[in-house]
Amino acid sequence: MNKETTMSRKKWAKTIWEYALWTMAALLLGIGYMYAVLGPPPEPTNTWNFFLGKIYLFGLVRIGLIIGGIVAILFIIFDVFLINRKWALSKNKLGIRIIALLVILILVTTLHYLLEKTINLI
Repeated sequence: MNKETTMSRKKWAKTIWEYALWTMAALLLGIGYMYAVLGPPPEPTNTWNFFLGKIYLFGLVRIGLIIGGIVAILFIIFDVFLINRKWALSKNKLGIRIIALLVILILVTTLHYLLEKTINLI
């Protein structure tokens, strides 16, 4: 192995690790959005409420991860094709990425709200 191959592998591993962290952030933002939409879980006062709490948790995690996954995919595409090319040497790259992630989250959640409440498609 030559030195260029080793360096490119290190850079490749760093890029994969970086996008894994951004993906985890997007998934957590998706779950946070669903928590904001659904509100706190019901108090388990009896067996029926206990099972409703489990269904609540299942819906929170499932739909939250789907929304977070959509945000992560859109963010990675946006980052690869726009942020890395236009602001490759910028000092504000982290701030630009955070703002881009939040803007994509707002767009996806707005689309989710419109499809669910307004058009009643979901």
